[in-house]
Amino acid sequence: MTTQNLTNWYRIAVSAFIVAVLAAQAATLAVTSTRGTYLRSKAFPILEYPMYAPAHFEGERVSASWLLEGVLADGKIIDISNDQLHVDVFDFVNIVQSALSGSARSRGTLSELVQSHVPGADQIKEIRIKSYPMKVTRAGPQALASEVVMTIPLQTAQSAP
Repeated sequence: MTTQNLTNWYRIAVSAFIVAVLAAQAATLAVTSTRGTYLRSKAFPILEYPMYAPAHFEGERVSASWLLEGVLADGKIIDISNDQLHVDVFDFVNIVQSALSGSARSRGTLSELVQSHVPGADQIKEIRIKSYPMKVTRAGPQALASEVVMTIPLQTAQSAP
């Protein structure tokens, strides 16, 4: 091969690489233009990380996370953590947000998780989903009082007909 041929092959290879990089960047436009869809959450899951969340401003109230509580038949309240449900924190947030979306199937999934993993779940008559809000300040996040966002009644062995 001559030097001219090597130079031509080098230029073709570099051009092909640049075209491939530009095509990959263009392909992400369709993904980033969708919000919360299957394509975005499964094909490009890194976009759903909190680091890539929209900006928040001073004085704004932000739901930092979610809290779960179980209300027992005698009125006592127990905290339910992601560790008790045997899921990581990201799956916990996804499961709770799905239940909040209003889907009966998603609420059923949460109920099944609680009933199968929480000790004494047969005594729980309802699950409360509480927001864990923060207020954005110049000095950093300021915790606010949590609020019950949704209540999911459970069919326990004792309450079933």
